[in-house]
Order: sequence, then structure tokens, then C-alpha cells
Amino acid sequence: MTNTVNFIRIPTLKGTQNIAGIWFPAQWFDSVQRRRLLIKYWFLGCSIYQFKQGDLLKFSTTKMLNCDGLEGWPLIFQNGILCSTFLPDKFESKVAYYDLVLVSGNAITSYSYDDAIKIDPAQWVDLDKYQLFETEDYTIEVVYDDLLDFTEDGKPIGQIFDGKIPSPSPKMMRYINEQREKSQQKNFDQQTNSSATNAAEKRKPFPLWIYFVFTFIFIFIFILLRLLAIFRYKNSDTVSALQGSPINNNYQILATLLLTLGGVILFAMVISMIIKTVKYAKAIKRGEISNKIKVKTFTYKMKSSDLPQTYNPNSSPLPARQNREKQKPSRWRNYLSLFSIVSKLSHLIALRQGNYIETMLKKFEQGNLEDALRYAIPINNNSPSKGQAFGVPKPRNKLSLSESVYGNSSSIYLEEKLQKHLQVLYQQSFEKLAKQDRVEEAVFVLVELLNNLDEGLEFLMQRKRYKQAMELAIARDAKPELIIKLCCLANDWNKAVMIARRDNAFANAILMLEKDQPEIVDRLRLEWANALADRAEWLAAIDVIWPLPKYRYLAEEWFNNIDKLDAQAIDAKAIVKRLILMPESIDKLEDRLTEIKNNPDFYQKRLGIAQQILEQQQYIENLRSLLRVLINNILADVVTYPNEFTKVDIAKLIELTQDKSLKIDMPNSSLTLARHKPLLESNRLLLYICPEAGYRSIYHMAVLTDNNYLLALGEAGIIKVDRQGKQLAHFMIPAERLVISHNRLQVLALVKRNNYYRIHKLDLSTGKFIDLGVVQFQQCHWTFDGINWTIVNNNCIEVINIGNTLAVVWRVDLSPNSVLQIAIKDHQEAILTVNPENCCEAFYYSIPERRLINRRDIENDGDNVLLSDELRISYLKYDYITNQLSHVFNKFNYEVIPLTMSEKQFKNLHVLAIGQIIALCVNQEDSIGYNIHLYHPDSNQIKMIIDWHSSMPVSGLCIDGEYCFFDKQGRVLHVNVKENKVTSFSI
Repeated sequence: MTNTVNFIRIPTLKGTQNIAGIWFPAQWFDSVQRRRLLIKYWFLGCSIYQFKQGDLLKFSTTKMLNCDGLEGWPLIFQNGILCSTFLPDKFESKVAYYDLVLVSGNAITSYSYDDAIKIDPAQWVDLDKYQLFETEDYTIEVVYDDLLDFTEDGKPIGQIFDGKIPSPSPKMMRYINEQREKSQQKNFDQQTNSSATNAAEKRKPFPLWIYFVFTFIFIFIFILLRLLAIFRYKNSDTVSALQGSPINNNYQILATLLLTLGGVILFAMVISMIIKTVKYAKAIKRGEISNKIKVKTFTYKMKSSDLPQTYNPNSSPLPARQNREKQKPSRWRNYLSLFSIVSKLSHLIALRQGNYIETMLKKFEQGNLEDALRYAIPINNNSPSKGQAFGVPKPRNKLSLSESVYGNSSSIYLEEKLQKHLQVLYQQSFEKLAKQDRVEEAVFVLVELLNNLDEGLEFLMQRKRYKQAMELAIARDAKPELIIKLCCLANDWNKAVMIARRDNAFANAILMLEKDQPEIVDRLRLEWANALADRAEWLAAIDVIWPLPKYRYLAEEWFNNIDKLDAQAIDAKAIVKRLILMPESIDKLEDRLTEIKNNPDFYQKRLGIAQQILEQQQYIENLRSLLRVLINNILADVVTYPNEFTKVDIAKLIELTQDKSLKIDMPNSSLTLARHKPLLESNRLLLYICPEAGYRSIYHMAVLTDNNYLLALGEAGIIKVDRQGKQLAHFMIPAERLVISHNRLQVLALVKRNNYYRIHKLDLSTGKFIDLGVVQFQQCHWTFDGINWTIVNNNCIEVINIGNTLAVVWRVDLSPNSVLQIAIKDHQEAILTVNPENCCEAFYYSIPERRLINRRDIENDGDNVLLSDELRISYLKYDYITNQLSHVFNKFNYEVIPLTMSEKQFKNLHVLAIGQIIALCVNQEDSIGYNIHLYHPDSNQIKMIIDWHSSMPVSGLCIDGEYCFFDKQGRVLHVNVKENKVTSFSI
């Protein structure tokens, strides 16, 4: 349709516009030119319509383009119609039934898609001259039913010293048996009361007259009721029997009185015991007394000269490892301790334990060192205790270390002076054994009796017993860096590297070895650099390897791996690092720097280079030329794009250029810096609509550092796209889930095969991937550090080392609990579980040590228990009366979410992602589709609503504060919370 009009003042688009398509007229271009232009401007999701008058390229999503530079006729969307200019509202009704409107001069030409032929550009590609190869063989070769277990469980303690500690003599064994058979009963009533009893007696006693009053009343009432019961019979037989047998009646009355008196006495004793127990329990709770039974000794007297003046048994050249979470003593031991104190049994327990200590002390005084050490009890044990010990220890059959790691056992509580005296005796015993070169017995005294593991290991290292020291450190769970040091000294490099990679303890181990073992340090540094390279942390690997000149060729290889990245993906730090370490290689960066300088989209890269120059000012002589090239662009960027620079930073950059004219022409006071306004600080509700449907199914996705995205397409492989959805790379790896590394340069591609997952490892910096095999597990964490990855297999938390093969380096079994969710933040990992009673429990572990630091019982009264990426646990609760949804932290801390939904909507509610913001997916009642509400709990506000008009279910994830939503119709929407930026496209 063509109309002649005279109302269009501006018939074409000018400047930068939001373009929805391009028209290529046949009057301007022939068929070959039009085809080339269509291919030039085409991207994934575009549609091509061929009319007689020309060809139309319709974009899947609008793009910001400069109309003056386009080779075709730019078009915009206006009320669902492609137009070559903005039409006044009064003329929209005349073209409402058309799909394309072109304004040429004073004429309007309208077109409909029905009059065109839809073209598939794939038909223009001729594959006849391309050689076809056989597809890659993806048969499964490696299946891990059980992963290799490389946990560093050492030898049993009994095998470490290989039986070098002698067994007791037959004479000694007979003596031990005689001691066990001796009676240890003594008259403990003559001894002084325990400290607990003295403390309790200081308080005002319960008035005794109350006992007598209540007892007398109870006796009188009981006798009266008993007599009434005897004489209440009214029948003649009973009365005559009573009259005829007065003696029997007297006996019956006497028996009644005796039974009553016994019952009353027993009742009074029970009441008295209960009252005293309550009094002791309250005093223990207030901390006035202790429920610990102190050992009593009577023949031994402490002298001031026996106490050490300068010796500290806990001294160590190394800082002590943090203890595990201390376990509370079992309740039955607490109750039994309280009962023994109230019932005076504590005196007997303390006396028997005191006799054992006296026997041990006498053996030390007699110089019978070997027998004394068999009787010796450990001290200085700060590990968790099961509670009070009620028995007497038994002498050891041989001097051997216990199997447990600072074993959780019951305790004998000693007075402070006695404990110090034992420390002196043990230390003297150690010194004597060391002089006699009895290494095993000396280590036994240090580690088992004095509980000084670090000093025991140091003693073994002084004697060159590196292997024994290593096995002892592993068995007693010493600090990771100390274990690594001992493994290196024992020449067990496989174990050293495995532990260092698992615990990320290379740096500390090198610090411990660099003074005395330079050769070991060089090899350990090389292993560290290779471990970082395995994570694709090229810059960190270069920093580690650079002090070793003979291995700097590896640094050059790793710089080349960085250079393979495109300009948008390369890290600004890599450019600065290369110029600092290798200033002669600036020629290799010439093309890259030209692209970064001239491309407006690379403003983040330019600002990143400026930030790195400020941090590396000591190398400004190598960096000044780079700064002079980019300074004008950097000054334009800081006033245009949001950034974190200050005016002081800008002044410093200008000063570092040593360009006086620039300093005069650009006064610092005239700059107005742009600032970020994060989504969390915005008070305005934002509304977005998901993109139109695409053609490919998206199973999972990940956000990369270069504003690009990685999309898993199932059996179709993995594609890398830019923020417009244009495909940049294609990896033929089947993938339904993606696990991204912390630096976002490595990816684990997962695809499920029955009960197993097939795993490929993809290195995005080199484009290479390897097949790791097939592993069985049920859940996993969606990020990993490049080496260690956490999975859940049959309610066991396993940390897998990701190398050329898979191996378990740490494991803990949480059975019978079932694992629900896993979250990791900084140096802490939280695991949410549910026990067989359907109650939730949370376990918190430190990373990389993997130590349990806390356990919580969760009040899961709500319908949905949530574990956020911030490690906060909460749940959602629905009010069926007000139709309101509440976000509950505990019974006393909750917020009513400003969101009303029906009961049906609540039953179909999905929580897509949990971080600082909770993404709630609610079904639309009036139409097909979903509304995604981004709710911020701290401010109790909904920050954004996304209208997802699709019948297909929407999926979501949150990694490092970036929320991604996608479906199997090719839609993608990415929300950057920090920059308050939304990117959407379709494929």
C-alpha cells in the first residue's frame, strides 16, 4: 500500500537509536549485495523476509546502533510495527494491520509478512567443498563407582614407632595384677568435705523446723486415716472378731504404726535428697560450685621448690592450631556427678583416684621411670572431654600413643598445684629419656602425657626421624603447613602436593622451609605454580614462578595463554603485569592496546588498567608510556561511566604522566565523577519483560568476566555468546549443568546418565577440554576453586580433586541426615540437612581446613527452608487468612513480604535463587506465565518484577550477586545487582 502525504517532517532516523531491523531496498543494492549485507548484520535469532522491493532483516532484540553509519535503512518498533521513522499517533490506525511501514519523501509504503518469503540463511552456505570428518567418539571409558580415596589417613599409632617401645616385664605384670586385687576401701567419713560441699554449706541452710512440722502433720493424718479404715466395718462378723481378739487388734495397730513411721522416714529422706539436689544444681548453674570431683591425696605435700619458674609446658616454636568445636559432656555424666556429690559418693571416687595418683608419684620418687610412665595420666589436654571419670585408670601394658586425635575421653580433675607438679615430673622424664637417646619414649611423654604435639614433632625432626614425624603429624591432625613440611623432608612429594592443593597451604609451607631448605622450597614453588596453572590462574602462577629464573619459560607460556583471550576477556592486571616483568614485550600488545583505546565498549578495561597503575606506582617507569596513551580516554570514562575513582586518584594519574600541559588543561576541580547506584540502594520498583522466544533449549548458564555468557544446550554442546546473543564459540561437549570456577576461566560440564554424571573440564583460556569420566552423586556446589569441588554422595560430603583423574581428598558422613542444600562463602561452608525426625540441622565447616565450627538446630515451622549464599538460614511462611507471605528468621524475627498471593499461587511458588536478594517465581493467575519478584529481606522491599510470559518453566541461579534466569525456549535475562544493569536476549 502506498499513500501520498505531507505531514512527515523527518522521514528518516538520525543518530544513535534503538534499532529493531534494517531494510535493504532493491533500488539501492542488487541481490548479491543484499545477501552479503544480510549476512554481515545477521546474528543469532534474526529473521529475514524477502520482498520484491527489497529484503528485511528483523532483529530478535533491539540494539543501540548509530543510524548514520548503517548501510541499509534503519527501522524501529512502534506499537509492534517496524517503522522507518516515528509516526504521529493519529496515523497509527491507518497502518495497524501492516508489519512494515516505510516513509520515503511524502509517501508511506506498507508491507505485510504474508507478501514476503521467509529466508533461512543456512541455505546460502554451500558445504559441498568442505571435507567431512568422523565425529568424535564419546563412548564412556572411565566410570567411577568409587572415587579414589587420597585422604591423608596415616598409619595406626602403634605402627609409627614399629614396636620399639618395650613391653612390661612379667614381674611388672604380676605387680599390676596384685594392685588391682587390693582393697582400696578406707574410712572416708573422717576426711574433710569436698569443696563443693563447703561451698554449698556457706549458703543459708533450709530451716529444719519445717521438716518436723510437715513430718508430724503427715504422721498424724496417716495414723488417723488408718484407724478409721480399721474400725469402719459395720458388719457383725467383723465387729465380733475384733471384740473377741483384742491381741490381734493391738498387733495390727502396732504394725500399722511401724509401717507408717518407716514410710514417713523414707518419704522425708527422698524429699531431703531432692531439695539438696536442686540446691546443688542451682549453685552449679550460677558457677558458685563445681560438679567436678577433685582427686584427694594425703601423703604427698607440695613444696614451692617443686614448681618450675620459667618452664612453660605449652611452649612451642609454632603457633597452636585452633581447636575443634568443644563438645558438651554427656548429660548422664552431669547427672551422675551431681548425684555422687549429693550422696557423698564423690569422696569414695576421689579417694580411689587419689590412691592411684599416689602410687604413680611414689614410682617417680623411687626413680622407676618406666613403670611410673605406665601409670602416668595425660595433662594439658584442652580437647573436648566426655565429662567426669568415675573409675580408676589402669596402668598401660606398653608405652604407646593413643589412636585418637586428642581423644575425647573422660577426665580426672586434679588440683592446680598437683597438675603443675606432674608437668615438672613429665618434663624431667622427657629430658632424661632424651639424654639416653630413647626417642620413642621421649616422644610418648611429649605427645601423650604433656599433649605437646608441636614440640614432639620438632624433637623427631631434630633426630632426623622425618617419616615418623610425618606419620605422627597426620595421625594427630597437625597444621597443614607442618604436615606438608614433614612430607617434603620425608621425600613423600605425592602426599605433600595432595595436602597442599586440598588445603591451599603452599604459601605457609614455603615460609616454614625457605630459610633452611632452599632446594625443597624451589620444588614446592614449582608445584604451587603448576597447581595455580591448573586453575587457570595464570597471573598468580606467574608471580609464584618468577623468582625461579630457570622456570621463567613457563611464565612466558602462561602469558601466551592470556594473550589468546580476546580484548574484552583479557584482564587489565595481565597487561600491567607483562609490562612490569617483561617491558620489552610491549610490541606484542600494540594491536590489543589500540583496540582497547579506540573501542567505547572497553571502558571497564581502561578503568581497570588505571586502577592497576595506581597500585603499582613503584614500577611507573615501565608503565608511564602505557598511561600516556590511555590517559585521555580514562578521563573521559570516569565522568561518563560509573566507577569507584576519587579526585585524588585522578590527580595522581595526571601527575604520573608527567605531562604539564595536561595538568593545566584538565583541572581536577572541574571533574564530576560518575557513580554506581546498586539495585539494593534503589527505592524505585523496576519492571522488566523477558525477551521473545528463541529457537534453542537452554539447560544451564554461567556469567563470564568479559560480559559474555556460557550456555549449556544439552546434547548440542556449549556455546559462548556476547550480551546481544551472538555466538562467539561452540564446544561440542554435552552439558546440562555448568560448574564455574571462581576466576570464571574453567568450567565443569555435567550431563546426567541414569544415576551418574558425566564430567568434562573445559579451560576457556585455551579452549581445551578433557573427559574426566562418570561419577555417581546426587548434589553438588555450582562453583569450585579450580582444584577442589564439593559433591554429595549418599549423604556424604566429599571434596574431589579435579585433575586428569578424580580423587576424594576429604569426606564426612552426615548420615542418617539427608543433605538439602550447600552454600559456600569466603572461608566457610554451610550444609543444610534434615534428620529422620524431619527436623533441619545446619553444619558449618571452615575452609580450607574443613573443620566443624558450628552446628545449629533449625526451627523449620515454615513451608520452605532457605539457605542463602550469605549462609543465612530462614524460611517462608504463608498466612492463609490474609494471603500474605512472611520471611522468617526465627520466632521473634520475621518480615511480612509486600506480596499478596492466593493459596494456589503459594502452592506453586518456586524460589529460583537465594543471595542478598531472593528470587520468588509466582504463577500469573490471569494469564499464562510467571512473575519473578526480586525481594530484598534487609529492606523488606521488592526491588524488581520480571514478567516472564512463557508457558515453559523458568530456571534461575545466583553466583556472586549476579542473577540469571533462562528457559528452554531460548530466553536469557541477567541482572547485575551491583551495577543495577539488566541484559536480555534470545537464542
